[in-house]
Amino acid sequence: MWFKRGVATLAAFLLTANTAFAASSCFQKDALEAWQAVRYMTQLMVLNDTCRVHVYENFIKTNFAALDTYHKELVAHFREAGDRHPEDTVDRYVTHAANEVAEEDGQMPTAELCAEKASYFTNAQSLAGEKFRQFVADLVTKQKSDFRPCVDQHTAATAH
Repeated sequence: MWFKRGVATLAAFLLTANTAFAASSCFQKDALEAWQAVRYMTQLMVLNDTCRVHVYENFIKTNFAALDTYHKELVAHFREAGDRHPEDTVDRYVTHAANEVAEEDGQMPTAELCAEKASYFTNAQSLAGEKFRQFVADLVTKQKSDFRPCVDQHTAATAH
């Protein structure tokens, strides 16, 4: 019995340490953009399902190449940070983001939420190609990030 508890504790510690190590590293601009793109896609997926609209499917088809690139950027970031299972880490962050969106939006009646999100869906339908990439770049500057951005030492030194 104690052996099973010890193994379970060790496994939990290693999993936590692995994720904490990856999460504690700073994010370069490309990785921050990748996260904002994936987070936006996740938010759209949840809202699309909640409001029973059909925007997400077309958004994915239209932006598949960019989203695939963003996903690979995130996986590469976590791999370079020492994460031994970067795909799993990205999946955990996406699941966490989806749960956050569902929880936040669950505070409001569905009909009211969907009426409020009408312009959000209209905007999502218009995002493709360079417009989507620019939208994501703008999100990085406008949104509070879930991750710590890297500070360029040269820029930081000249800014003071």
